[in-house]
Parts: sequence; C-alpha cells; structure tokens
Amino acid sequence: MQIIAVNEYLANKKRLVDEALRDFFSQKNSLFDVMYYSVDSGKRIRPILAIAGYEVCGGEDTGVIMPVACGLELIHTYSLIHDDLPAMDNDDFRRGKASAHKKFDEATAILSGDGLFAYAFELFCKGDSHASERLEVIRSVSQAVGPKGVVYGQMLDISDMKRQPNMLRNIHLNKTAKFIAVAIKVGAIMACAKKTVVDKLYRAGLCLGMLFQYTDDILDVVGKKSDLGKTPGKDQASGKLTAPAVYGLCGARFRAQRYADRTKSRFRELGSEFEFFCEMTDFVLNRSF
Repeated sequence: MQIIAVNEYLANKKRLVDEALRDFFSQKNSLFDVMYYSVDSGKRIRPILAIAGYEVCGGEDTGVIMPVACGLELIHTYSLIHDDLPAMDNDDFRRGKASAHKKFDEATAILSGDGLFAYAFELFCKGDSHASERLEVIRSVSQAVGPKGVVYGQMLDISDMKRQPNMLRNIHLNKTAKFIAVAIKVGAIMACAKKTVVDKLYRAGLCLGMLFQYTDDILDVVGKKSDLGKTPGKDQASGKLTAPAVYGLCGARFRAQRYADRTKSRFRELGSEFEFFCEMTDFVLNRSF
C-alpha cells in the first residue's frame, strides 16, 4: 500500500465505507431505518483499520474487505447504543445527535442494537470467495466482542469491584483494545496474510487499542462536545474508572505516549510497508475527537 497522509487516507476510506453502508441499508424495513439512524455518522476507525490491514498485506480488491469492514462498524454501533442506555452509561447524546433511546425509546434502541449485531455477521458471510478466511473472521470477531472481550469489558466498567490500576487495564483491554486489534487482524486474514504476520499485527493492534482508550479517557476531561459528538466530563461525574482518575491527567498523558511508542515499535518490527500504522498511531495520540 502506498503511504499517503493519514488524514487523506481516513477521509477517502470513510467516504467508501459510508457509501457501502448506505447500500447495505438500502432495502429493508422500518427496523433497518431505526438501525441506520445510529449507523449514519461516526469516524469509521474500525472499518478503516480493517481496510488498511487488508491493503498493507497485499489485498487489492476492496469489494472483498468492505462487507467485513462494514460489519465491524455495525458491531461498534450496537455497542454504543447499548452503552448509552439508562441501565449502562445513561447518555443522551452520541455522534452529534440524540442517542437511540432518546430519539426513539429504550425498547426500540435495544432491538436496533440487537439487529445491528446480527446483521454484522450476515455481512461477514457476504461474498462467494474466501470461505475459510470468512470463517476465521467470524471466529476472531466473536472472541473479541463477546464474553471474552467487549461485553466482558463493559461488565467490568459498570461493576463495583475494587478500583485499582490492574482493573483499569482489564477494562481498557477488553472494552476497546481487543476490538481495535481484531479490526486490523481481519483485514490481514482477508488478504490471506501469513499467520505469523496476522498474529504480530494483532499484538501491535492491542497496543494501539490501549492507546485509543487512553486518549478517549483524556478527551473526556479536556475535549469539547462539538468535537467529540458526545457528552464530555461524564466519566468523571459518574465516578468511572479512567486513566485520569487513576493517574491524573499528566500521568495519563505520559502513559498514552508510552503506549504510542510501544505501538510504533511493534508495527515497525513487521517492516517498512507497515509504516502507515505508525502514522495512524500518531494520529490517535494527538486526536481531538
């Protein structure tokens, strides 16, 4: 993959992902309209990471990776819908507009999240080629977003267990890092990359995911609602276990930089063709949204 500016790459791929998502929601029924309300916005980081993983590993046909990439976005959106519910984080604002349960109602929001999660796996199976790779994608994503990953991380995030740095790491690892890492991994899988490369990309992706959550925690303190598209300061107000809460803002920034350095080191071990992910790491470290 030819290296271009990260901002340009993100904008180009976001446009492609947005177009594909519109196509995947073009027919359907009233529930699909509700589902698309929450899908129709977002940074598209996870699908773009999947596309990048596919391209740096030699994949050339965007049509092969796009349904997988869009499936990741559907799962991410489902997790946001459920995370915003009154029983969870109880947030009325997401992606610059009313959360699903505020736009519609709580039951409809829950069902739309359920629909998105199921529809994602339909997209993972879409296509006539790469059957064994698609099976591995389903296996990998299921492990990353279910009771061994995102859902477990969410449970830890709302638990009353003792607050300590080790718990913070477990929350960050499961709630965010594994999903970020598997996004890169499935791109490599669909490009038929060697298992050694896939495994190394996943480990590097875990570091990138930890960095992403550190910057997310920091932005909850210093970010603006207009940039974030959600309510800042909510973690602190609700007593959430976050990096600034454990280490202070300066300590959180120090550890974010350390994760960034570690992430770039791991990607560079794979070779110069993976330099894009080092640029992506700097983007995540310095992002304002």
